[in-house]
Amino acid sequence: MSKEEQRATMAAKVAAAQAILEAEIVKLHSGEDWLNYLDFAAKLHAYSPNNAQLITLQHAKAFEEGRVEDPSPGFVAGFNTWRALGRQVEKGQRGYAILAPVRYTQRSVANRDGVVRVLRPGEAPDPGETEQTQQVLGGFKVEYVFSQSQTTGVALPEPPMPKLLEGEAPSGLGEAVMTLVTERGFTVETAASLTELKGANGVTDFMARSVRIREDMDDAAMVKTMIHEAAHVLLHETAPGSLLDRPRQEVEAESVAFIVAAAHGMSSGDYSFPYVAAWAGPDPAKVIAQTQARVSQAAKVILGASPAPHTTGGKVPGIELALARAGSERNVDLSRLEQTDIGPIGETDVAASQ
Repeated sequence: MSKEEQRATMAAKVAAAQAILEAEIVKLHSGEDWLNYLDFAAKLHAYSPNNAQLITLQHAKAFEEGRVEDPSPGFVAGFNTWRALGRQVEKGQRGYAILAPVRYTQRSVANRDGVVRVLRPGEAPDPGETEQTQQVLGGFKVEYVFSQSQTTGVALPEPPMPKLLEGEAPSGLGEAVMTLVTERGFTVETAASLTELKGANGVTDFMARSVRIREDMDDAAMVKTMIHEAAHVLLHETAPGSLLDRPRQEVEAESVAFIVAAAHGMSSGDYSFPYVAAWAGPDPAKVIAQTQARVSQAAKVILGASPAPHTTGGKVPGIELALARAGSERNVDLSRLEQTDIGPIGETDVAASQ
């Protein structure tokens, strides 16, 4: 196959994956649909919203067809990563297509006046120019991952998860979220009751740069409210005139709180969302896609700051240590392993000879 044919084939695969995503986004009509989306987003928070959706859709199809026994994809990794971890993809299993970014290094220079220009390949800076490089997104390609239930072999370690009592929050989560808020120049205060906050559990005031939380709630409710308000701080302090409408702000903040709480094993039964059409407006596909990306970004910031045990978001627990050990014991070139858990195999079927 020529390079032109390879590029055309890859472009067709990317277009097919994007078409699936667009069709699924349009289906997110109701609050219940959005809640279901957030449920798998919480389980696969280590992946982008698009790839979490693609993995979930393809795994659901595999479950319906009887190719996997577990209805949830669980841990997900590329073909070579599973092999390095001592597990083999079963014969006949099909990989789940995901969209992997293709980046290239762009060289540019700035002169003494701050004027920037991009260098051509092989071009050297002129005297007085300072060179800098940055990674630029050049597009996407389709790669393949497999769920744990499609593999057999060495048992995987179980990630620690807190065993929470009713009304209890994971130790350290609330403090970590509060630190994220205060580091951004906001004070955190408590209010005596619902009445004091005019019917709200929490309030973020961007003018006063303050967050207030009801203190007459149990620990879990206070922490989930703190996460909600932290999402406002992370997402909704924008330039004058560009502030999102209130319904969408609340959906984004509540969605972030759902993902973070679910990843920590906290009960999420009290979350509710309005009918999606009410906040998505006349272009729901575009708005929902933007919201998915913003919610995912904020949730990852909070999860990254949390010292409390929480789910790995689909990543195999302890994968870095396991890969390093596997590389050392088996003389595996780690640079060839998919460190971001995306598979390089280029075909969706595992050869029967393997």
